[in-house]
Amino acid sequence: MPIRIRMLAASMLAVSGVAQAAFPTCTFVNHAIDTGTDNLGYVRMAARADGRPLLVYTTDIHNASTLNLFDCDDATCATGQLIPLDASTNYFGSPGIVIRGDGRPALTASWYGGVRYYDCQNTACTSFVYNDIRPMGTGTLSDMPIALQPNGNPAFLYIDANLMGSPRPGYLIAHFCGDAGCTTGSEQTLAVPAMQSMLANLSLAIDADGTAVATYLASMGSSNSYTYELARCADAACSSVTNEPISTLVGGTPPYRTIGAIRSNHLPLALDPQGANMTMLDCTTGSCTAFTARPLPVSAASQPVGLQLLANDVPAFALFGAGSAGAFACANATCTSGASLSASNGTQSILDADFALDATRRPLIAYIDFDTRKLSAAGCSDTLFADGFE
Repeated sequence: MPIRIRMLAASMLAVSGVAQAAFPTCTFVNHAIDTGTDNLGYVRMAARADGRPLLVYTTDIHNASTLNLFDCDDATCATGQLIPLDASTNYFGSPGIVIRGDGRPALTASWYGGVRYYDCQNTACTSFVYNDIRPMGTGTLSDMPIALQPNGNPAFLYIDANLMGSPRPGYLIAHFCGDAGCTTGSEQTLAVPAMQSMLANLSLAIDADGTAVATYLASMGSSNSYTYELARCADAACSSVTNEPISTLVGGTPPYRTIGAIRSNHLPLALDPQGANMTMLDCTTGSCTAFTARPLPVSAASQPVGLQLLANDVPAFALFGAGSAGAFACANATCTSGASLSASNGTQSILDADFALDATRRPLIAYIDFDTRKLSAAGCSDTLFADGFE
């Protein structure tokens, strides 16, 4: 099942010479969101065309967890509408959310050990239908990141059940929807775990030509050490798949991971957020058989989350520190320097988080506080970003 880490409380590094240069018109504002008294487990987000975030999150109540949407009224989530979607025993992985071209969201989540796709019938998702991609009771407990293919149909990942007699025990599966409602589709195996190993912490990106790229962690046998792997389909049909290790952990519990982006030259880009090896992994081949590891120009005591691309393939990501939540925009494609913005909060560490950019490249973040297990979001209160986020 997915593995997360408590992030150490520490202050973020101010990057000398470029502080706030990328965000001169952005006031970054943080708001706590009232989701009731239940502890939360996972949160994911997508940005609407008008810049408003849409959050999907799960509660963490044994044998009585729920899946919910929070539809923000503005970019900072100062107010919004809470929309209950579903219930299950427990959610052992993050849901997925994407907004299709007509403004209607689509979501994925585990459901009683199965895989459920939620097809929103309106933009607010107050009406939806669902398709069970894998039936309940099949033991599928996994992250389920989702992305849009160039034809507008979703695709998503999941780890198949690691049960005795399962034909795909613990395999990483890509499901390509054949229509917007995912009533038809095809599947490809992206990775097979080694004996006594497991896969976890999934992310998905789809290139402009339809080629899917996934990142995941693979345990070293039954140990608590993991390698960071990248799987890439050969083409849009995923006729074959390559798998490459792109980073190795010293040991211990792995941190939160994500890929988030593929450059315009079709080369993947990943982010390694572990404190001892905080780097941008810049693939120099399409399957990432070779890559350049570039140290991030941020404090090793801060915690980067997510990865998106600004204009000219310049990376950006969320950046958390003690009592602050913010975003970091690299100054160039190789991220030799950059500028951050942040909002103050009472959070010393986060349990789970996500990062997005709106259509004008303004940053949006959502996160669950480790200690309180409550949800917050932050974004720009200004209507326009400048420089790096325009």
